[in-house]
Parts: sequence; structure tokens; C-alpha cells
Amino acid sequence: MLRRIEPLDNSVISKGVSDAAKDSMKQTISTMLGLLPSDHFSVTITVSKNPLHRLLVSSIITGYTLWNAEYRMSLMRNLDISVCGARGSDCETPSKILEVKGEGEDHGETEVGSDLESCSSSPRVFEDLPPQALNYIQQLQSELTSVKEELNAQKQEMMQLEYERGNRNNLLEYLRSLDPDMVTELSRPSSIEVEDIIHQLVQNILSRFFVDDASSNFMEQSVEGNIDNHLDNGDEFSDTIGTSRDYLAKLLFWCMLLGHHLRGLENRLHLSCVVGLL
Repeated sequence: MLRRIEPLDNSVISKGVSDAAKDSMKQTISTMLGLLPSDHFSVTITVSKNPLHRLLVSSIITGYTLWNAEYRMSLMRNLDISVCGARGSDCETPSKILEVKGEGEDHGETEVGSDLESCSSSPRVFEDLPPQALNYIQQLQSELTSVKEELNAQKQEMMQLEYERGNRNNLLEYLRSLDPDMVTELSRPSSIEVEDIIHQLVQNILSRFFVDDASSNFMEQSVEGNIDNHLDNGDEFSDTIGTSRDYLAKLLFWCMLLGHHLRGLENRLHLSCVVGLL
């Protein structure tokens, strides 16, 4: 099934891929290849066969890892929901608690502030008070003003944090928060068979890249210059080829989608075996 998928054809393997996963792939590729705008800069990359092989394998593994990480996040989220449902009203999110607490503080603060303001606006109230009481009231008014300013600053900071959190990729943040051993576990293929499939897919891609027929459809508009074959076959840079950065970015994105799709197929096959559909 995977071998029938044409390189750079995302019509099949992109189905079911979340926006967070796609955004994670694009950010990873941008980090590797740079962010120079293609309409102002023409970036050419010279790739060699063996390093390109490792890069394509790594890209497929990246998509494989993103599927595992997203699946793990989903399980943890569902577990939290089930635990909260069992506890009932005792399980409140910190944001809700802070919101209720903030509302209570605002209400109390409004009452105190209105009392002090009403006192200050009515000079007759202070006629019979001693100077020490008047100084104390002024001190309270000054403290109340400073507390209001501090509260407003905290509200602005919380709004900024919420805005930044909304623009952040939760999937990448989750992966960065994990221990290296856990990331290694999520990126490890489940079997030797899966590893062989990944290497076979990469070999099929490379066989289209490094071909003698320069008029291949797969090579069209992607390769600049001719393949440079060196006599020393032991050199990992014995075969080099030039390609545009945009084309390489599309190829890496396709490989990540392919790895994501591969892990999804593997999971569906496992579930089918478990429920006895096969």
C-alpha cells in the first residue's frame, strides 16, 4: 500500500493528520533548512546519497514520533477527564479557580474602594475624626490605589500569557517537556519489520533521485545540474546532486506525513488483530 504512494503526493497520507502535527513538521523543516523567503532568495542545496538517506529516514521517524506523541497526549487527556468525572465538582482547573478567586477579590475590593471613596467625597464624615484617623484613611486609599495598579498589571500579564499560549504548538511543547529517554521510546519503531519498511521506502525515493535518466518526471524542476559520480565508492559523498531548498522541504514534509501515516496504519492493524477482525 505504501509503495503505491507517489512521492510528493499528499492526497492520501495527509488525511487524518491534525493541524498541530502538520505545523510541527513545518516548524521542524524550517529549523533545518532556514526561513529565507523563496521569492527573494534562490537557495540551492547539494545533497549526497548516504546523508540524504539518513535525512529521509529521520524525517519518516519524525512523523512516526509525532503520531505517538499525539496519541499519548490524547490518552493522558482522556484519563484526566475520566478522573475529573469520577471526582465530580472537586476537580476544578486552576484557571477556573483563579477566575472565581479573582472575581471575589474584585467584588471585595470594589466594596472597600467605594466605601473609602464615599468617605472622601463627604467631608462631613471626617469633621469629628482625629488627625491620626485621617492619616490612616489616606494611607489606606494610597495602598488601595497601588493594589489596583498591581492587579491590573497582573491581569495584563495573564492575558499576554494566554495569547502566547494560544499561538504555541502544544505538540512540540509536549515533546520538549519529555525526558530524552521517553522521546527515544516514542521514536523507536515497534518492530524490525517496520524498520525494514522505512528503509525500503527511502531506497525507493533515492532510486528516483539518483537515476541515469535525467528526464525522469520525479526529477523534473527539482534538480539543478548533473549527478556527480566519483570513482571512490567508499566515500559517502560519492554521489551528489543539487536541488532547490523548496523542493527538498516538500520532500521532507512528504516523508514526515508518510511516517505519520505509517504509524496510523500500524495502529489500525494492531487494533484489528486485537478485536479479531482478521
